[in-house]
Amino acid sequence: MKNKYSLSSNLILITFLIGIVNLFFYDYKSTQELVIFIAILIARYFLFILIKRRFEWSRYLLILIIIRSIYRLYVVMGEVDIHPVTKINLSLQALISMLAFAILYIFPKMKEWLSDRRKYLSATTVSDPQH
Repeated sequence: MKNKYSLSSNLILITFLIGIVNLFFYDYKSTQELVIFIAILIARYFLFILIKRRFEWSRYLLILIIIRSIYRLYVVMGEVDIHPVTKINLSLQALISMLAFAILYIFPKMKEWLSDRRKYLSATTVSDPQH
């Protein structure tokens, strides 16, 4: 992966843009709900900047945003009167956020683990006198 930070930050920027689209489709029942939604949008944009600048603690904000996305998905999918575009957009936000997390943290760890595993296997087969 050439630059996992740029790719992940751009994915988070896409979720931010999807959130802006949701502003126009979701019917807010209270001012408090709208304020929380705008705070999450700001957090997504802030996360975009943090990942782009390679702040290590951005993973915690990313995890919180993923948890929030899954929670919103759970709440919204149960409601019948929610616009279908909102449901699709929330699903996309959750998936894209999880993909950004995987690109930043899971895939590199898997690559490292596989590399270590290959080194271990090649070392044991070479030094094993029975083979």
